[in-house]
Amino acid sequence: MPRKKTSRTINHRQKERINAIRQRRSDRIVARQEEGLDFLKDATLGKPEEGLVIAHFGLNVEVENSEGKSCRCAVRETAGIEPVCGDRVIWQKANSEQGVITAVIDRHSILQRPGPYRRLKTIAANIDQIFIITTSGHLNTGLIDRYLVAAEAAKIQPILLINKMDLAQNSDELMEQMIPYKEMGYPILPISATSNLGIAELSNMLTDKISIFVGQSGVGKSSLARKWIPQEDAPAIGAVKENSNMGRHTTTVARLYHLQNGGSLIDSPGIREFGLHNISRENVATFFRDIAPYLEGCRFSNCSHSHEPGCMVLSAIKDGKIHINRLKSLHRIQESMPKNNR
Repeated sequence: MPRKKTSRTINHRQKERINAIRQRRSDRIVARQEEGLDFLKDATLGKPEEGLVIAHFGLNVEVENSEGKSCRCAVRETAGIEPVCGDRVIWQKANSEQGVITAVIDRHSILQRPGPYRRLKTIAANIDQIFIITTSGHLNTGLIDRYLVAAEAAKIQPILLINKMDLAQNSDELMEQMIPYKEMGYPILPISATSNLGIAELSNMLTDKISIFVGQSGVGKSSLARKWIPQEDAPAIGAVKENSNMGRHTTTVARLYHLQNGGSLIDSPGIREFGLHNISRENVATFFRDIAPYLEGCRFSNCSHSHEPGCMVLSAIKDGKIHINRLKSLHRIQESMPKNNR
């Protein structure tokens, strides 16, 4: 017997109850924030100065000044938004160990993940480039495409890294799969954290940039980070599962690490959930570099690029201008997204 469908509509009393719960939680957060500012009551604040957020610990953040010295800071409500790793902020010193952030300087890019009540939570800011890491043994172009869409939407330069090339059984065949990405202008670098293949080139790419590594657990993000981050500060490397060759996620605190070459690297647990947020099914195609130029030429504005007459995308595939696998990837991404995903 089919299960009876239940209505998802909530009544006025349920709405009031939900709003009351949310308000209590909000009040508790404000109370904790005010409690965290108790040290300011008798403190004489120093002059305002600009700083860089290098770590995030719940309601407190660690700020680095122009001399490279760090201070644990609380955040005043006047800051407007919650500071995250990579943020430039205005802060004032309260004592030898503590300070307070009064403002967050405008960001040029942000990374977000889902938060409570379907709200997006910012996990890092002012990122210059995203290194999308996959491995020679688990090359997942579908996952690469999802990361590329997210990076394009965030307006952050993506770079593709293929790690563990020392284990590749057929490197030529592997690189053939990456030809469409090379033709679109994406930088591609085969590397090996074990044999140091491509590590010098990667080091040059990191110079003078704020970067972030993304990819599934076990692709070697932490092993790569240890190439530049001092051993005592480096993120832990998780044990690799025997069956899948994929590792456990080990990072627990968002932190920005300065590299010896002048660049910076952000490591954060929230990166696991970095993905297609605030992107609708209808506009995913606009973030496919090879497909986007043909969209406006389609006869129908709501063209699905699957069967419609006058579809310029299908014509481009027929003419060999777009690889068929790219369109299949677009359709898979769209099918995985809810129709009201925004």
